Amino acid sequence: MKKTASQPSKRSPSSHETLPAQSPPKVFVISLGCPKNLIDTQYALGALGSQLGGPAFCQTRDDADIILVNTCSFLEEAVSESIQTILEAAEGKKPGQVLAVMGCLPMRYGRQMEDLLPEVDMFCFSQDPVEAGRLFAKFFKHKSGMMTTPVVDEVFRITTGSPWQQYVKISEGCSNRCTYCLIPRIRGRLRCRSPESLVAEINALSQSGAREITLVAQDLTAYEWDGMDLASLLELLLKETRVPWFRLMYLYPLGITERLLRLIQSNRRICPYLDMPIQHASSTILKAMGRRYNCLELEKAMERIRKYLPGVSVRTTVMVGFPGETEKDFLILKSFIKRWRFHHLGCFVYSDEEEAPSFLMKDKVPAETAERRKSELMALQADICSEINAGFRDRILEVMVDGPCQETELLLCGRSRFQAPEIDGLIYINKGTASPGQIARVRITESHTYDLVGEIMES
Repeated sequence: MKKTASQPSKRSPSSHETLPAQSPPKVFVISLGCPKNLIDTQYALGALGSQLGGPAFCQTRDDADIILVNTCSFLEEAVSESIQTILEAAEGKKPGQVLAVMGCLPMRYGRQMEDLLPEVDMFCFSQDPVEAGRLFAKFFKHKSGMMTTPVVDEVFRITTGSPWQQYVKISEGCSNRCTYCLIPRIRGRLRCRSPESLVAEINALSQSGAREITLVAQDLTAYEWDGMDLASLLELLLKETRVPWFRLMYLYPLGITERLLRLIQSNRRICPYLDMPIQHASSTILKAMGRRYNCLELEKAMERIRKYLPGVSVRTTVMVGFPGETEKDFLILKSFIKRWRFHHLGCFVYSDEEEAPSFLMKDKVPAETAERRKSELMALQADICSEINAGFRDRILEVMVDGPCQETELLLCGRSRFQAPEIDGLIYINKGTASPGQIARVRITESHTYDLVGEIMES
């Protein structure tokens, strides 16, 4: 998913360094991929700004001094999108402009990218986004002849997008060994952040207007710091911060413990929303994928979740077309989805990545078969979503208002505690007023396949 960060939100926390006499460089930003990538982009911008006395943001590439592209290369499709985006950014590049590229693409392919994409002025091959920002700033200073700028050693994120909704990454890398996944190879083994650093970052974001914090990682449930697990970390964050909504994304099924579920059950500040990618439900395919559970254990995990959180919104992702997937395996997955009725579901067709262990597996599924299976599951999920959304009619929901809709300013858009930003449906508000970032009480009057319609209740 492409995000262009053309307008910065407040800096978090505010810095008071003296700007140089010359104007800071203008930056045009393109951040591809998932929220974890977006966080890296924001840290790179913070480092860039600490070195260059800015930066200023601009709406178009033509006005930019620096064009910064943060890439994704998790799948072949993402690689293609990243390369196409770089080529589009390079097209018509003006003299003096710097095209800088960071993220998964250079980390995956290394120095060969310099030969493949000579249009790029500088690649960063480091996993550290702060180092990327500093390297790009150093390169720009040298190329432009920019005067020495006061440097701030401490680097903070320059947040982009809606200040009231922000992501916080609690760890980097992954130590799971799923056979289709390149994340451990690209991002390295799991490295967790200290609880103190997370409290400080969330409080800084809160001071800049954040009201919803989505915690992300490759696997949230793998968090560990001096004996502190995810549930312990959440208890600390609830105690030491005042953010109204916390949301959890990317949970490994076996890591969702009864203790974690009880904590969510007892605290309204944690949204009743679990993003839990299951990938499949056939024990045969799960084993081939390198997932550490079978179908029975997955059933028990879902039973445990629904026992403690009967009304919880569960988002999952599944993969079809994995090597060796038979029609029987597919029907097991389809039956599992019918039985557990996920509120939100994404389906991906297996991508045969050469560096992944699954590349060497036999019995590859024909592309047309995989696409047919995906279509079947998405049609099934559309029916499930329609039925679940119909159950929200006449209910009053707490809604985080995001502001006017892109389609028309006559409607407001928002999300309930059951809907994550950017990936789930929306609530369209056709009556009443509210400010962006406000949590309003909305009565649902209509339901559609993925979206809801409602009106703000008078206080």
